[in-house]
Amino acid sequence: MREKGKPVQNAMSTNPLKAAREQLEQAETFRRQGKLDRAENICTRLLRQYPDYFGALHTLGLIYADKKQYTQALGPLLHAVTLNPRSWITLTTLSALCLNLRAGEMAAQILEQARAVRPKDPSVLTTLGYVYDQQREYEKARDTFSEALKQQPNFLEASMGLARSHISLGHDQSAVKVVKHLLSKGVISLDLLSTITQLPKDAVDVDLTAEIEKLGNRKTASGENSEETLAFVRAHAIDREGRYEDAYKQFKIANKKFSEKLKEQRSGEREREKFSLQWLEEAKPGTGKSRENRPLSLFILGPSRSGKTTLEKLVSTLDGVKRGYESTGPEYAINRTFQDAGLIKSWSLKHLPPQFYSQFKDNFEDELHRRTGPAKVFTNTHPAYMLNVGELAIHIPDARFVFVKRDLMDLTTRIFMRSYKSGNAYAYDIQSIHEHVTWYHKMMDAMVEKYPDIVRIVTYEDMVDDPAKVVGEAASLCGLPSPKAGSMEIPDDRGCAGNYIEFM
Repeated sequence: MREKGKPVQNAMSTNPLKAAREQLEQAETFRRQGKLDRAENICTRLLRQYPDYFGALHTLGLIYADKKQYTQALGPLLHAVTLNPRSWITLTTLSALCLNLRAGEMAAQILEQARAVRPKDPSVLTTLGYVYDQQREYEKARDTFSEALKQQPNFLEASMGLARSHISLGHDQSAVKVVKHLLSKGVISLDLLSTITQLPKDAVDVDLTAEIEKLGNRKTASGENSEETLAFVRAHAIDREGRYEDAYKQFKIANKKFSEKLKEQRSGEREREKFSLQWLEEAKPGTGKSRENRPLSLFILGPSRSGKTTLEKLVSTLDGVKRGYESTGPEYAINRTFQDAGLIKSWSLKHLPPQFYSQFKDNFEDELHRRTGPAKVFTNTHPAYMLNVGELAIHIPDARFVFVKRDLMDLTTRIFMRSYKSGNAYAYDIQSIHEHVTWYHKMMDAMVEKYPDIVRIVTYEDMVDDPAKVVGEAASLCGLPSPKAGSMEIPDDRGCAGNYIEFM
């Protein structure tokens, strides 16, 4: 019993559980305020004292991720998951981290664990949708974002993901519906305005210039390219007003911002393109023996904005065809082969020793069957595979290729007007665009010369004039029945350079 008048000692003030929790809350407050070094110091001290402190490990992983130190963030988050494998929050965070590290397969596997714990959690579903989007599995992405919105109808991230999935699928009207819903709710963001610029001009009745003004001095985006993206949105706003000379000047400003940042990357691109063309021109043509009951891989390739996605959509109307979009399957098969062989990671089969060729074929076949299902033909429109097109013809005996050419100035205009999420370092300078397209066309011509039985070249202009005829060529190449009688109308974007050609 305490003596009368003597104060009671606050036992909680010396409680280590409470003290650690208070420090963790302080670290999280600093993290949210952007004071990342101070937050990191607190978590590091806590983990020196309590190495298995789950909360500190989770927060430290978030801090490193906020610093874009993604590899360093793996350690604490993986440690946290080993301590609590059913923490759906940490699993979702770890998956998003894998996504930033371009480890899409791992991200999907981790998220499926989180989904098993919280099957209807909108944040889990939304992150999984972005995983599918990165893997170019756009139908799965669309369905997952839709499910997230059923659970939380006003979840902005899920809505934006759904709109972009519809655009990737070529379902512009569905994307417009999502965008109009967001606008009706008063949503205004740089991300939304940028998405609107990817839709047909008259699809959404919105004054982009006015919407840009509404952003005011607010922080428009947290992404590293927010300033450049805003410049592109301004250019599109001026274009929609019909002030083409002013719009071109703004597009030049926007492109210059990216061009300066990507100068070194473009130099690397140029060297890879030169090497690929030289390799293809010097390589001896030859293909392996076709395997029975194996789906055909139809690569529909062309420069960005050439019309390859439109052709893929038309070809997918044929019986037995499944759209693969910009499938990462070949990339995964190549990477896995190099890794299994104990070699340094590479995306090019040019460097693969011959003794591993059969292993690549097996890995590719596994990826193909996983994506194709019962279909006879699986399409792929990923433009980067042009760098490997000669090796793909040699090592994938069931490959077929349809290349799409388009009027140079129309193509240049559409590339110059586009802001890309990543890559495409050539796309921000007129001369560089011409160099890239010229290289692409030389690769096409070399392929049709060496592999006339498995290669066709079509043009965007012919596709607009007579889509059924062009689709018929693809059907014949793949041994499929000719397209059924019916209308195959597609939007006509020919002559789009007309408003800009005098300024270019």
